[in-house]
Amino acid sequence: MVKGGNPKNITTFEDLAKEGVKFVNRQRGSGTRLLLDYNLNKLNIDPKKINGYYREEFTHLAVAAAVEAGDADAGLGVYSAAAMMGLDFVPVCNEEYDLAIPEEFTDMEIVKEFIETIKSNEFKEKLDELGGYDYSGTGRIIYQRS
Repeated sequence: MVKGGNPKNITTFEDLAKEGVKFVNRQRGSGTRLLLDYNLNKLNIDPKKINGYYREEFTHLAVAAAVEAGDADAGLGVYSAAAMMGLDFVPVCNEEYDLAIPEEFTDMEIVKEFIETIKSNEFKEKLDELGGYDYSGTGRIIYQRS
């Protein structure tokens, strides 16, 4: 997530280590932080060279708020948080989520209702309002023992 117009021209992980760029991070243990650290390691970028690497926020929206307020030039987070704060968004990857439900619960009415809800047009419309989500496989059963 970057300020509108991306004034510091931040488009890569390497750009986070540029002189004059302030970054805001997610907390250790979050998936977003793991993604960042994985890419920094892969690109041989020393986190100490990133101004703000040790500044941690606990939500995507808190990161977006820091960027919007000018406390940081960039932060890693989801599109919907960037959109809520009027920020530009530079995608770095797509993320997929799977939900594992133990077999003994799959016949429960509440589980069936949940699956029908996430397959519904109303749910998909809400995702569209947030933006940035691909729900083409949402509700699809990947594996079920026969």
